[in-house]
Amino acid sequence: MNKNKLILLSIPTVIFIFIFFYGLILSLNVSCNHVSSKITIPKGASLNEVANILEYNLCLDSFIFKTAMFMTYNEKNIKYGRYDLKSVNNVSDLITLITSVSKDRVRITIFEGLKIQEIALIFKDKMDIDIEKFLELCYDKKFIKELGLESKIPKLEGYLYPDTYIFLKSFTESDIIEVMVRQFIYNYDKYVKNKTNLNMHQLVTLASIIQGEAVYDDEMKIISSVYHNRLDKDMLLQADPTVQYLFPKQKKKILIKDTEIKSPYNTYLNKGLPPGPINNPGIEAIVAAGDPAKTDYFYFVSDKKGRHIFNKTYKAHLKSK
Repeated sequence: MNKNKLILLSIPTVIFIFIFFYGLILSLNVSCNHVSSKITIPKGASLNEVANILEYNLCLDSFIFKTAMFMTYNEKNIKYGRYDLKSVNNVSDLITLITSVSKDRVRITIFEGLKIQEIALIFKDKMDIDIEKFLELCYDKKFIKELGLESKIPKLEGYLYPDTYIFLKSFTESDIIEVMVRQFIYNYDKYVKNKTNLNMHQLVTLASIIQGEAVYDDEMKIISSVYHNRLDKDMLLQADPTVQYLFPKQKKKILIKDTEIKSPYNTYLNKGLPPGPINNPGIEAIVAAGDPAKTDYFYFVSDKKGRHIFNKTYKAHLKSK
């Protein structure tokens, strides 16, 4: 009987303690550690990764954040995207901000292989951005440096990661670009960093050529092997996509005279990789660039369906045409 009374007495105590700590944690004040109050939560980020991002940017211990998320059953409800933390005063505000679905958001899909100008037009159509401002930022060396990319690059062609995004309609041009570049960095670090001898800029440049050439993802690593084999033998890449890059609109067919256009991007005239990416490749092409198939192929030609016939010798290549 005494044990039953003890249990009955302890239950309210436990409930009281839980409610007390629940309220205490949610009411904890948070403040920005850095000059910028904006953070980016990448698509696919785990609870631990989000906790680390917030710990770095806010005076909020990652353990406390994760505890609060579990206590409110929100550990799986985090919405990726870019957030302004200026309005966040406590943990409760923070959880509401990063787990709520806002009516002021727009869903936009950016497909693999688009150029910067094409991406800008999509955002102009969906979010009415200033195209000139968007493109200006993509070439702004100071802005690019602040994004945290490994290589010194002249423009953001290649680094606007193709994906489906959910943006606030109030996002500025710089907000949009930063989210896309952060998404690139997140996936680069996750899938290819330290797994290739190519530096970031070389890798993305090669990936963009593979993206421009491949119609089917299952051929990307084989196409990559051809380019790697040619680079190893100091041969011209002779990649049609690098010639296509010289034209404002996609040409149905590259002519011989097109391959004679003088440009550092023309791999029919210049050995090695072009100065930079020719489009914004997806993760499949990026992975393929760093992890090519092991082949002896040096040539390929596409058929009417976009599939490729691969050959080891030029003689065999001519027969395949």
